[in-house]
Amino acid sequence: MTKTPAFIFLLISLFAKSLYAQTEAVFAEKMRIPPKSTQAQTALYIAESFLGKPYVAHTLEKTPEALVCDLQTFDCYTFVESVLALTLTQKASGRYDEYQSFLQKLRYRKGKITGYGSRLHYFLEWKHQAVAQGWLVDVTESLDGQKIQPTIQFMTTHRGFYPALNDEKTVAEIQNAEKQLSQIPWFYIPKNKVAAIEPKLRDGDIIGITSTIAGLDFNHEGFVVRKGARAYLLHASSDLKKVTLSAEPLADYLAKIKKHSGLVVLRIND
Repeated sequence: MTKTPAFIFLLISLFAKSLYAQTEAVFAEKMRIPPKSTQAQTALYIAESFLGKPYVAHTLEKTPEALVCDLQTFDCYTFVESVLALTLTQKASGRYDEYQSFLQKLRYRKGKITGYGSRLHYFLEWKHQAVAQGWLVDVTESLDGQKIQPTIQFMTTHRGFYPALNDEKTVAEIQNAEKQLSQIPWFYIPKNKVAAIEPKLRDGDIIGITSTIAGLDFNHEGFVVRKGARAYLLHASSDLKKVTLSAEPLADYLAKIKKHSGLVVLRIND
């Protein structure tokens, strides 16, 4: 009986080492991708190299909270985040430890891991921080975006969806983040106006898809891929369970999903 827990621990340890080795190998492969003329083009090239990789949810849930580096599986959030971190690393040193540093600075408030509540769970806060760091530019307003200031509170009003919200300290951290986000106006493009702005979108733009769900900011994220005058979405799809390119243009993709209200456009800074 005493050997079973030790055996399980050994298996977990071996799996973790294997995942780490696989991630480092994928990282080295992506660093060998020749940089393109712009950061956005490099990001798109890296993103397209993950086409077909499996969609897996909840890969960041680890107790205690720690930086998870996984380049084998993605959800929509970790796909965008990982590609951006790889792009920033390639322009800098190309070292794996710097990739980890960029990933942590993107994923956690002020780049510091102090528990579950320090992670940027809302894409809105993730966007604000990446823009403040100078890595992204929010061009939504310049694309005739409309100003909004919704109340953000989905996580704390749906605590049952988040097992880690199991203590008052963590709940208070999330509530404080929600309060701060609710006080900041921002811009979005309603989905019935997306077709008109598609010609202004660029390859490698990051798209955040806004939500009609009360208390929630965004539903989904991905990258723009241009085909002629139309824009398509390269994303980790929960429906198709893989990284894929949308079959229809962005405006049509948004129109068919009721919970999507529109989008924001983030441009990678050179």
